Amino acid sequence: MSGSKRMELEMLKIREIRSESGIIPRLAVRWLMIALATIFAFWPTWTKLWQSTASGTAIGYVFALPLLCLVAAVGTDLRRGPELPIHDRETDKIVGCIGLFVALGLQALLLPRFAETYELMHIDVIAAWVFVWSAAVLMFGLRPVNRYWAIWVVPVILAPLHYRAIATEMGGTRFDYSVLMVLVASAATTIAVSRTWRRGAIAFVAATVLGVVVLYVTIQKYPTAPLFAVQLFPALGTAIVVGGAFYLYERRGKSLKPFDRPLRKPSTATSNWTILAVFAAAVLMFFTPLPPTSLTVNVGPPPATADPRLVVPLGWHQIAASEYDWPRRYFGSTSELSRQTIRADTPNPAWDAQMRPRTVQLDVVQVRRPSTLAVYPSKTTYDLENARVSPTVTVELPHGIVAEMYTIVDDALLLTWSNLNFVWTRGDGAAQRVSLISVDNHDPDAYFPEPKPSMASNGSNTLAVLLRGETSTEDTESEYKDLDMLEALARLLVEAQTW
Repeated sequence: MSGSKRMELEMLKIREIRSESGIIPRLAVRWLMIALATIFAFWPTWTKLWQSTASGTAIGYVFALPLLCLVAAVGTDLRRGPELPIHDRETDKIVGCIGLFVALGLQALLLPRFAETYELMHIDVIAAWVFVWSAAVLMFGLRPVNRYWAIWVVPVILAPLHYRAIATEMGGTRFDYSVLMVLVASAATTIAVSRTWRRGAIAFVAATVLGVVVLYVTIQKYPTAPLFAVQLFPALGTAIVVGGAFYLYERRGKSLKPFDRPLRKPSTATSNWTILAVFAAAVLMFFTPLPPTSLTVNVGPPPATADPRLVVPLGWHQIAASEYDWPRRYFGSTSELSRQTIRADTPNPAWDAQMRPRTVQLDVVQVRRPSTLAVYPSKTTYDLENARVSPTVTVELPHGIVAEMYTIVDDALLLTWSNLNFVWTRGDGAAQRVSLISVDNHDPDAYFPEPKPSMASNGSNTLAVLLRGETSTEDTESEYKDLDMLEALARLLVEAQTW
């Protein structure tokens, strides 16, 4: 080979090395801008999520999802070759901007409609994911972003409401919430290594078996470990270990260099206008307020006994009592729910013109962490399909206890129930939500709603609010007829406990 030819080849290699060395920083800068914009835009969301995670709720899985998606994305990129530089920047800009408007609409318009179930649904998490996808389309183009469509779909399918619903149906234990994350990690591993369907099936089975074993050992050895750690480490560790094993097996006898092909520079140019659009949307997102925290936790008396039921005050007597075990799937394995049916000893003409003694249902939900009560408000623990709920009013009780009251109108049964409830922490750290329920039918055999969470009724009410707004499920003309009776009973009930 002549000297001039050898020199040409050397110069070509040097040019390729310089080109590749500039591609990685360029890609990193774009993703850094997307990450910074997302963190800034949804900073109040991340703060609330972390506070909920630290208080022991299951929402901490949200922080693990991006890491699992990163594992799947790296594996997908390693097993795929470069694509043709076919782009339509006008389409990219239109689709990206529409996506930013959708994210803003979810945050500013849809989220306020579901303010009461904010902790349960966390629509702002979905808005954040739509924001990331839209910013990526503007930065990289629609075609490159949609190469990873399976990765983008996973967090939408596993939105907070879906995640909690699936885990609850599985049993609602720490193991159920965590094993669901193991399955998600197995899916991410499958996406990363599935050059063929056989490899994908083997990866899924291997990751699932290893993850379940690690999870079981973790729970047995560290039973008091934070739920977030139990959700994160077995799932993420399994994905990395199984994915790394498949990578080493594929590269056996070859170079372990991740990218053994020349890197191609991004075929889309990032203009100042694109960056401005992303950060302008981020600023609007940042100043869009989130629903305020609706749960007021009062300091209550120490428990007189281990029984979660309350002492019936003077002037009332208990005529029935029952226990429910379904709260263990929703509020934790140590939670309890009791219902005490109490009746006034003597009639009160101010409460009933026909001088019938009033009957009230006393429902007490006892949980270990009060934060779980914010996830499932009192309205979600009753089957209220085709019912309209009034705005809440605040009621001041003795010892600084603050309660709230609302009414429920069932148009099918032509009944109106009143619910006065408050949350307090007892001396041993347990929290209770105490609900006093009355009905406008004062007969002794009047029908009361059973404590029974219904996914069907909650789903239908959610769909009605989504399509028709809050007015479709809201009673704006409530008279709060039993306010005086329930307030008087609540005062006696608070005083009757051991302070």
